[in-house]
Amino acid sequence: MEGSRFFIRSGEIFAAAVRNGLPITVVTNATRLAGKAEQLVRSGLLAVGISVDPPAANDAYRGSGTFAACQSVVREIQAAKAALGSATPLIEIYTTVYEATYASLSEWAEQLREWKIDTLRLQHQIWLRTAQRPVSEQMIAKAIGDSTFFRSDVDTYCSDAMPAVDVEVLESQMRTLERTEYPFRLEFHPPLPVEEMIEYYRDPGFKRQTARSCTLISNYAFVDPRGRLYPCLTLDMGNVFAEPFEKVWNGKKFRTFRRLLRREQRLPLCERCPA
Repeated sequence: MEGSRFFIRSGEIFAAAVRNGLPITVVTNATRLAGKAEQLVRSGLLAVGISVDPPAANDAYRGSGTFAACQSVVREIQAAKAALGSATPLIEIYTTVYEATYASLSEWAEQLREWKIDTLRLQHQIWLRTAQRPVSEQMIAKAIGDSTFFRSDVDTYCSDAMPAVDVEVLESQMRTLERTEYPFRLEFHPPLPVEEMIEYYRDPGFKRQTARSCTLISNYAFVDPRGRLYPCLTLDMGNVFAEPFEKVWNGKKFRTFRRLLRREQRLPLCERCPA
């Protein structure tokens, strides 16, 4: 029941955004989407991003049977799109590159040929040195008066230990993916050259050289189930259930945060941001 009510409320948000010409993408683990494919297709969503890893890694970390559930949802959406003659929502697979997946990325991409997806997004791990967080928070607090993250995501990103990734194996996988043609778009997040991505895993003090300017804060808005609109960092910019979306998006707090990012390009905790 709770899932159904949430889906109905979300549908209202989707419809309002679509009426105002906003492209909407939903990112989900797909566990609550079974049987809702027709609603998704009729909603006007541009895309559905499904977080799923290769089978063994996926079920080990997300629970037994979750991989099969994701695959089933993808098939349902494809069938609904065909029945309704719709090109949307596009289906995007979001796969995390980490210790359990990095050595099998090319094999996973081959498996996804049969899924008839539109995009495979390979998202590298996000982490920052412990000292980078307080420096960044001080910069944020000075700019907007508040540096409190309403979710604990940033806590999980703080680590002074490097991931257990064999960079030579990872480089081989990335080179294979780069030179292979697939029936779907292949994206790397962050979108850095392979050589720079290797330094990403080798250098604890990594500072990106390319794609330094953050464009995410001007092109995307994230809304959590409580209506809080936030940039990539979970800083509460206002509530779209309480105020119009435009008022929050163009509010003083959000505009000030954007100015900070435009001036700095990247805060210390943003160097490994996937955007």
